[in-house]
Amino acid sequence: MKINVRSFWLGSIALIGATVLFCLPGRQFPKEDWFEKLFLDKWVHIGLFAVLVVLWCLPLFSRIESRSRLINFFIWISIAFVVYGIVIEFIQGNFIPNRSFGIDDMVADAVGCGVGFMFVHNQLKRKFR
Repeated sequence: MKINVRSFWLGSIALIGATVLFCLPGRQFPKEDWFEKLFLDKWVHIGLFAVLVVLWCLPLFSRIESRSRLINFFIWISIAFVVYGIVIEFIQGNFIPNRSFGIDDMVADAVGCGVGFMFVHNQLKRKFR
């Protein structure tokens, strides 16, 4: 099994972009009332983490032929992004001005990882039909 690091360039760019966004000071974001009413922040977290998991899992499809090994990789990638979400929340709460630590954001991150995992798992079922 040979995995080319260059195949993860899109996932790497998304991860760097997400990290930059998460580390921006809180005053950089709008303070709109409708933003909170729609829980838009949580939907952004869910979508972003789903995309991150998918972008890191999809390059493995053409390189790993074993279904069980692919599932194991997908699980570990999903767990790694859940841990990343937790670490980012601690960083925001302790080091980023006007940003807060939020368990609700961590839950949204984990849900997003689950959504991303379900997507790639569904694609995996199609591959091994």
